[in-house]
Amino acid sequence: MKNPFKLGRWFLLALLVSPLCLAWLPLGFIQAGLPAGLPSGYLSSLLASFRQLSLTLAASLSLATLLTLSLGYLSVLRQGLGRSISNLMHAVESVPAILIALFCYAPMAAFLAGQKSLASSLTSLGVFVMAATLTALPESVRALAIPLGEMYHRKYSVSFRSYGFTKGRILKVLMATTSIRAAIKRAAAGILLKTLVLDCSFGFIIQLGFGSYGTPAHASPGALIAANRDALFQGGSPLLFWLPSILLSLLSLAFLFMLDEDNDKESQE
Repeated sequence: MKNPFKLGRWFLLALLVSPLCLAWLPLGFIQAGLPAGLPSGYLSSLLASFRQLSLTLAASLSLATLLTLSLGYLSVLRQGLGRSISNLMHAVESVPAILIALFCYAPMAAFLAGQKSLASSLTSLGVFVMAATLTALPESVRALAIPLGEMYHRKYSVSFRSYGFTKGRILKVLMATTSIRAAIKRAAAGILLKTLVLDCSFGFIIQLGFGSYGTPAHASPGALIAANRDALFQGGSPLLFWLPSILLSLLSLAFLFMLDEDNDKESQE
């Protein structure tokens, strides 16, 4: 019964992350599956925001994972450097994530205001990916460095060194073990969840600053939710507010399931 349960879990995860995939389908195909009567342009904005989100998640995951592997490895390889990295990560973690995003955008405000739509959007994406990566790094590096260090110091250092392995080679071998791969997957799920939360929070706040008719360069489902917050008032259409909110909730559940799956595997081992 284990395999059917595992297949069912993968099917549930695929269903929960489907909004990111559906956003890339043709507009007419998506429109046929949604309630009629949505305002003109709303569906296009909805799809554009989730396409932007998928790009943001993919770019942030790639950059943050690469830095996590590098910093986690170096933290164990060089103890002095590891302490410096740990202090730096604690300093970054002490700053609220939304402030990190705002600080990253502040120097680019004038540049973004003077650029055309495409250049502004690409620059905005790059700046946000950098901010999201900084936000996720402390936890992801810790999630990798701690188990890697424990495996090296408590289990494998003496046995490997007896065969003439250097510390760097031992760590490279340990990085390919099942336990460390599980730690990397757990770190990746955490990166996705943190990036999603920051993206929606930042988009919501920026949209509030633009007002009802402004459109920020950072397209986000959070910005769409903020732009349609008046739909909850009397005479409005609540679906405009709740549709992106529900889709974001599904994505959050998917990333939480990924974290929970890794924790279950670890407890069984």
